[in-house]
Amino acid sequence: MPRATTGRVRTYRSRWEQFGPLYATLSPLRRLASVSAGGLARTADAIEGRLLEIEGARGVLGPAHAGYSGHSSETNRAIWSAWDWSTGGEEWNDAGEPEEWKAALVDEVLLPYLGDARSVLEIGPGAGRWSEVIQPRVERLVLVDITEATLDVCRERLEDPANVEYVLSAGASFPEVQGGSMDRVWSFDVFVHIAPVDVASYLADVERVLRPGGTALIHHSGRLVRTGGWRSPMTALLFARLAGERGLDVVRQFDSWSKDRFGVRANGDTITVLRKPGA
Repeated sequence: MPRATTGRVRTYRSRWEQFGPLYATLSPLRRLASVSAGGLARTADAIEGRLLEIEGARGVLGPAHAGYSGHSSETNRAIWSAWDWSTGGEEWNDAGEPEEWKAALVDEVLLPYLGDARSVLEIGPGAGRWSEVIQPRVERLVLVDITEATLDVCRERLEDPANVEYVLSAGASFPEVQGGSMDRVWSFDVFVHIAPVDVASYLADVERVLRPGGTALIHHSGRLVRTGGWRSPMTALLFARLAGERGLDVVRQFDSWSKDRFGVRANGDTITVLRKPGA
């Protein structure tokens, strides 16, 4: 048997064993459809979606997630640099009861999570709508974003107080922040737009910067949503596995608060609280 054929057979068997016969059969069809001319692009997208579903259901960052090209740092940087921030990011409040939704999130999720934290790192502050709640309550707030435009908006909104630091990330990490220096990491409305491989990279840096016993609260995609919301492919199980592989313990995963009156479930999202072991 030719070497190339032997390699394909081994790959097929490996994917059958890890993900099942449907996945092993669809994988080569996805490659064929993606390089074919004509109307096969939709077929390729549909196959990719099914592969992502299978991996996500098993909590594995497999070939489909690793090869996913959407929601890259470059794409996000272009979008959010050009975004109209005049509404302060409030357009992402729940449409039904926007003011009540945000107030309940602050009172029942954000503030209890902060507790007596002295230092907080926020990933993707946008226009600073959560930053302005956090900043007066801590000694140090580090804002990390991939665009200078959003950091400038935050400087203006917060009036550039002395306890706030601004870090421009190249994407998927923040090496400028000292290891073991943060009590909390907070991120909301951000990880839902980040590619899976970049999520994995960010989680590694979250573990690095947290003090032993420190915690992270991250809002992210909780299941594959095919239409609306512009969500990246992620499941609650896959996110938990990625965090665990990077040394973080999953404390809690939830998608609603105020006795289910408010939440992020409608968009297929999840909120995960992570803890760095120790202390």
